[in-house]
Amino acid sequence: MTIVEIFFSPSRTTKQVAETIANNFSQEKEICDLLHFKYSKELSSDDIAIIAMPIFAGRLPKTARERFSKIKGNGAKAIAVVNYGNAHVTDALLELVDLAKENGFNVVAAASTVSHHSIFDGVAVGRPDSSDIEKINEFSQKCIEKIESGELLESDIPGNRPYTDYKQLPFEITCDESLCAFCYDCVSICPEKAIPDDDPVTTDLDICSRCTACISICPEDARKFSGAAFEAKKVDFEKANSERKEPEFYL
Repeated sequence: MTIVEIFFSPSRTTKQVAETIANNFSQEKEICDLLHFKYSKELSSDDIAIIAMPIFAGRLPKTARERFSKIKGNGAKAIAVVNYGNAHVTDALLELVDLAKENGFNVVAAASTVSHHSIFDGVAVGRPDSSDIEKINEFSQKCIEKIESGELLESDIPGNRPYTDYKQLPFEITCDESLCAFCYDCVSICPEKAIPDDDPVTTDLDICSRCTACISICPEDARKFSGAAFEAKKVDFEKANSERKEPEFYL
């Protein structure tokens, strides 16, 4: 039996949640990072998967969906988790549970967790915090008990089918060339290949998903969101989502 951590985590917070759950298990761990994963994979019925995804405007990221679709569960147990920045879960958790089942996983539990917002940095600062981690650990222990009992997910998952439409954010991502060290980390990590191999200062905004991977990995803090649309939205968004939301768990 192997604990397989399957996650898409451009800003690394979703990875943190997946690792927190995985650390409650004593079995051998295997990492499947969908930011870099481009091939097919087969799990066995004895494996346990922790499938964790961020929420992009109420949906799973398209690239994460596509890459996860190449992983076949073959009856493996799964814990489905979506991680968001204290705004809205919308249909993403339902979408992930549906997708996991379509891929041959037996879902035993699901959760929505809260982390520091990856775009609007004034929202959910410092999360997941100690209270979040305590709740995630309690949930993880209940998952272990449920897996041992052989039971599957019983709770209804909130959301709607068909899922809400995908939205492309209008925000610009710019790079300060005076700060850029031309390390090309952003080029290698971009899941959409929106940053040219020979020009890390440029971003093709038509294919960029605004996932924040390039911003998060930049050692010089040269990349950031900018522009009138971003600045106008930032104030209103941070005000509208200032009230603390709590993680939710489904067993």
